Amino acid sequence: MRKNQYLYIILLTVLLLVVGSIFYLTNSGKNSLTEAKAISILKTAYPKFNSYPNANLPPQSIRTEKDMNGWYVAFVQEGSGRPILGAKCFFVNNDESIRPIGEFNPSIEDIDFSIKTCTK
Repeated sequence: MRKNQYLYIILLTVLLLVVGSIFYLTNSGKNSLTEAKAISILKTAYPKFNSYPNANLPPQSIRTEKDMNGWYVAFVQEGSGRPILGAKCFFVNNDESIRPIGEFNPSIEDIDFSIKTCTK
């Protein structure tokens, strides 16, 4: 009788390990969107951003911010007399869908903005 109990406990433990491993392997890729992948997705969807980042005049940069559901990405046109000439902001979801957030067109005194809202 005791042998059967040990056998059931061992089988239950092995079963839990197998089920847990399968669950982990099937769900581990859901939050694996990287910063580079998010930028690449946007550059594929919007080829005009393929030149970002660069040090040409005016310089262009990319700003990112991680969120539990994906990445906020801003393509920023920088200036010399004005810190920022403009920016276009997007959100790339973990499922690789894109949501445009907006455009930032700063006034002369604006020196920074929020990537999440594309406003100062």
